Amino acid sequence: LLTEGAVQEALMQHLEAGSASDGIDVAMYRIADRAVVEALLGAARRGVAVRLILDPNDGAGGGGASGIPNQVVASELVSRSGGAIRVRWYRTHGERFHSALVMSYGRERVWLLAGSANLTSRSLADLNLVADASVDTARGSELAQQALGYFDTLWSNRAAPGMEYTEDFDARADPSQADYWLYRLLEASGFSAF
Repeated sequence: LLTEGAVQEALMQHLEAGSASDGIDVAMYRIADRAVVEALLGAARRGVAVRLILDPNDGAGGGGASGIPNQVVASELVSRSGGAIRVRWYRTHGERFHSALVMSYGRERVWLLAGSANLTSRSLADLNLVADASVDTARGSELAQQALGYFDTLWSNRAAPGMEYTEDFDARADPSQADYWLYRLLEASGFSAF
């Protein structure tokens, strides 16, 4: 069981450890922390397969009406990685996609981080009371298979005909420089709600 800063320490250790045969999957309500952004970009440069399913933060369920931070951060990740980092948006219908799941995996092991911590400075820098479970398990274990299957179900829209969990990145990408600098100011100042 990890809380606040300990979540960040474990997260960074796993994001920075992957190599070309590994993968990182993230299902998250909010991503904004600059160290996490740089670690994901670093992982992509090392050849790690990085996939994110994010809430669009577009006002559904009380989220940010402008898409900040996720739409801006996702656009940065895709652009700076040359498309190596892949993003899909959870299709919200008045609710929030409030998952907080990170998986780092190779051929033999899967590391899971799940709980209440978003990938934001508020959650990771001892500013919010958050807690996550950290589990390292064999890739063939039931828990690992269930977690990987959950992510793949959402990513690939394995659902009843006519139902889609996620949509393509281009549906909500926000490369706006004005929004990008607003996000950076809000994140750096600590005045943001994320």
